[in-house]
Amino acid sequence: MNLTTSGSSFVSVVLPAYYSHETLAISLDALGRQTFRDFEIIVVNSSPEEETRAVLANYPEVTFIQSPQRLYPHAARNAGFERARGSLFVCSDPDVAAHPDWLQHIVAAHLRGAQAGGGSMGLLRNTWWECGVHLAKFHELLPGLPAGTRAIVPTANAFYSRDLWKRIGPFPTDIFAGDAVMSWRATQAGHPPVFLPSARVDHIHGGNWSQLWRERTRRGLEFLEVRARFENWSQTRLLFYAFLSPFSVLSVLLRTAAAAARCGWLARYIATLPVQAWAQVAWAFGEVHAVFGPKGVRR
Repeated sequence: MNLTTSGSSFVSVVLPAYYSHETLAISLDALGRQTFRDFEIIVVNSSPEEETRAVLANYPEVTFIQSPQRLYPHAARNAGFERARGSLFVCSDPDVAAHPDWLQHIVAAHLRGAQAGGGSMGLLRNTWWECGVHLAKFHELLPGLPAGTRAIVPTANAFYSRDLWKRIGPFPTDIFAGDAVMSWRATQAGHPPVFLPSARVDHIHGGNWSQLWRERTRRGLEFLEVRARFENWSQTRLLFYAFLSPFSVLSVLLRTAAAAARCGWLARYIATLPVQAWAQVAWAFGEVHAVFGPKGVRR
């Protein structure tokens, strides 16, 4: 890759890995094509296999950390940033491919004063299934949407200055909604995450109908639990939100349609509505379960 990694790199990019050997090389090759060169890459693997280590053998400039126990993605990121030398911490995933100017745009925004933010989420493979999943997960971050701020930036494409990280970090280690928590903490600290459409990565999506339902149900349940506790919701607000949650599916689909139309994705939006509706209903189901389930957050 010929990275400028001697001394203290300006940027530290951390990738968590868990049985990620099939896509990791795609991510690393994309990082090797970055126009901005003063960065280091740290891969934190927590799967008990040798395939990931074998992939990393082809990338000697990458720092490889093998965890002896299973780590959630955000715990792996914390481990990576503990070793990081950069003044700017950048998060990504082993199933995304960054555009060549990705880091260049992130660094430019940071030099203009941005302390936290993220870029746009594109799609690497334009299949019917992946388009539907992508729109369900990332409709607020599509390439072509205007710059601004976002309530949440996903850790597939996010950055934090080292100074801000010291103030608000690390990620919560035992949940998947750690990116939401960090985004909220950044906003509380006076640095709402900026959205950089030009800092683009392209995502890979797998799975099937049943896997998507299980994932979205769990994420919806966890997200509402985390949000309610973070914002100290009252029982009345929880019950009101749970009542409205099923109706929010239509609202989300309408917002997705507006974003897709603005970005030239409207045809893909219409074609993949069944996948999107399935994913949003699963999320709403999870939210309702978070309130009324046996371990609900009602107080």
